[in-house]
Amino acid sequence: MDEAWKQIVAEALAVGLKTSDGPVPGAKLRQLILRVAKRHALAYPPTGHEQESFGDFLKHFESIALVRRREGRDLVVAPADMPQLLADAPESGGTRLREDIFEAFTRIPRGLPPSEPWYVLSDDTFVWLLPTELSGSGELVKIPAATLELELGERKSFIQSVDLPEDVKNRIAESLDTHSGLGSFSKLIKAHGLSQIWHRHRFQAVVRRIRAWCTAAGVPWREEWVSSSDASKPLTPTGDDLSGTNQRRLFERLVQSLSDEDLRRISVPLDNLVLSRWT
Repeated sequence: MDEAWKQIVAEALAVGLKTSDGPVPGAKLRQLILRVAKRHALAYPPTGHEQESFGDFLKHFESIALVRRREGRDLVVAPADMPQLLADAPESGGTRLREDIFEAFTRIPRGLPPSEPWYVLSDDTFVWLLPTELSGSGELVKIPAATLELELGERKSFIQSVDLPEDVKNRIAESLDTHSGLGSFSKLIKAHGLSQIWHRHRFQAVVRRIRAWCTAAGVPWREEWVSSSDASKPLTPTGDDLSGTNQRRLFERLVQSLSDEDLRRISVPLDNLVLSRWT
């Protein structure tokens, strides 16, 4: 799609934001594009794209617009540099990133040597591989691994951005200096009723991280990476559906989420440990 249509979509989206309380509904944006295109002596849909749905038409402009499809409802659109609007959109369950991409950009690699995140271009999946598993994998794109410093910095930025009494801010900031800082932070955020605000901040920060990677690596943004979460659906499989690798991964997440106080209260009988499971 040429630059003229990119400008039309950008103008229409800007107008839509001025009269929308959040992201712009698809039907509204379509009408605005019709009007703006007419001012540019063009007609929507452009020649050669008559059979495209409006959602597919917007895929040509993923560098400037984020699209969120909603089952049984009109899609909504936000500027690429304002992903928080999608997280703010009123809908049960809110907005979330697909689990494998969220994990790829936020999970801190562990182990010696550590497995690291890679993107498989051919089937749009994110995988974790050891250096010895990379031979002959030309379709893989490296993802910059998350670090503890990056995750702590993101949380410190959030603390400074929220309107809270200074003593509360200091208490939350100090939690990041504990042994399980990320878990202690999560516990205090929940205790102070900041979970939703933190979700929006986190969503925006991670989406920006992903978009920067897309630009640097030449990987096209995919609207399938963002979806509406369903509170009635479990976020991860449980029980017999979990592989041994996934069980260990969930165990690591659980440990990271615990505060120092929680960790001190855990008691595991030595005769129940099966060391071979973790080696």
